[in-house]
This record gives sequence, C-alpha cells and structure tokens, in this order.
Amino acid sequence: MNAVMTQAVASDPIQRFDASRRRNAESAYNRNVQYNGQNQKTVEDLEALLIGKKEPEIVQPERQELQKFGAGQMKQVALPVGKTLEETIDIWRNVRAEAISEPEPTTADYNLAATASAKIMRTEAQIILHNRAQSEIDIALAREEADTSNMASKELPSVLEREILIMQRRYEKAISTYSFQVLMKQKGFEIDRPSFYKIA
Repeated sequence: MNAVMTQAVASDPIQRFDASRRRNAESAYNRNVQYNGQNQKTVEDLEALLIGKKEPEIVQPERQELQKFGAGQMKQVALPVGKTLEETIDIWRNVRAEAISEPEPTTADYNLAATASAKIMRTEAQIILHNRAQSEIDIALAREEADTSNMASKELPSVLEREILIMQRRYEKAISTYSFQVLMKQKGFEIDRPSFYKIA
C-alpha cells in the first residue's frame, strides 16, 4: 500500500509538469501559427505586387478647402506642401495672406495666420540648416582635396635626411629617458603623491 501511495504522490508533480509543458507548447504553437499566418498574407500581397498580378493602391491625400463653421471655427486644414521647400513657403504665405485679407478676420483666421507664420519660419529654418550642412560638406571636401594635393606635391626626404631624422628622434628619446631616471633617483624612486596625501 505504501508503494502505491508513494507512486501516486511522486507522479503527481511529474504529471503537473508534463501538463504545463503541453500547455506551453500548445500556446507557443498557436502564437506561431497566428504570427506566420499574418506574415504569409503580407508576403503573398508583396509577391502579387512584384509579379504584377495586383496593382498598387495609390493613396493621395485630398486637399481640404477651408470651411467656416459657426462661431468662427474652421475645419482642420490639410497641410499644404509643395515639391520644394521654397514652394511650400510660398503656399503658406498665400494661406496667411488669405486668412488676414478678410475685412473682419475672426479668431480662427488669426490662428490660421499664426500657424502659417510658424510653418514658414520652421521651413526657412530647415532651408538654412540644409544650406549650412551643405556648405560644411563642401568645405570639408575642399580641405580634403587640398590635403591630398599637398601630400602629392610634397617631396619625400632622401635616405640621408631620413637617417638624420631617425637619429634625432633616438637622441630626444634617450635624453628624456635619462632625465626621468635622474629625477627618480633624486626623489628616491618614490612616486609623486598629491599634496593632500602629505597633509594627512
């Protein structure tokens, strides 16, 4: 009887462990199937576009006209964007001029004019940053070309000059090493410590 009870008690954690492993495996399988199913649909759509079986959907934002509502409120305006930044600035200047050109501008008109002014300033700042970055790139390229031409125009030292230069460097290194050794001998080969160590 004790052997049967021991077997029942010992097998219970093992059965629970096996059951939890099965549940984890099933949930992982279901997540994998769901993930791959969504990816398969996307891959099939891309294949159809590449092969030419399906035409790409062209989504063009519609430009919304200003519509006045009650109490001087206006509908949200799609941001006018030109092909270039300068064209965008001109469009925003026109929007600002139209907003203020009415005989009695409302609060919404002033808000639209302020938004247009902010967009103009932001776009002009983008142009300035772009021009500055481009000029820095041009300057760097010019410096690199100048350095390259200077390196090409320099004459290489002769063998005798090179040997003299190497000998001078050896003497300088030997003198610095010797002076360091003399200094260390004078201090008793101790490491210099900061002054606060001497105080304490």
